[in-house]
Amino acid sequence: MAHLTRLAHLFGAALAAPLVMAAAPAPSDADELFEYGQYLSSQCSTCHRLDAYEGAIPPLGHLPRDYFIVAMREYRSGRRNNPAMVSVANALNDEEIEALAVYYTRIRE
Repeated sequence: MAHLTRLAHLFGAALAAPLVMAAAPAPSDADELFEYGQYLSSQCSTCHRLDAYEGAIPPLGHLPRDYFIVAMREYRSGRRNNPAMVSVANALNDEEIEALAVYYTRIRE
């Protein structure tokens, strides 16, 4: 549910409130992470494609979940050095990285 708090900051409480107060049964954590990852992926798709290389930029639709998480944490820690990816990874928290990993893993299935 932490991502709903972040959405509330991004879209304003008025838009996020219906998501929190919906009468429908709550989706599973995996479903919530997928939806949040799908939302977050718009930033990734600025450079990355899902299924083909764009120059030296790898596609994200073929990366295993654990590899994606490790790579993003390595960019964040400075172990991997790519200025654009370091900047992106530093802007993401662990839940956001997990959500993106779930999204990119599930769209391959």
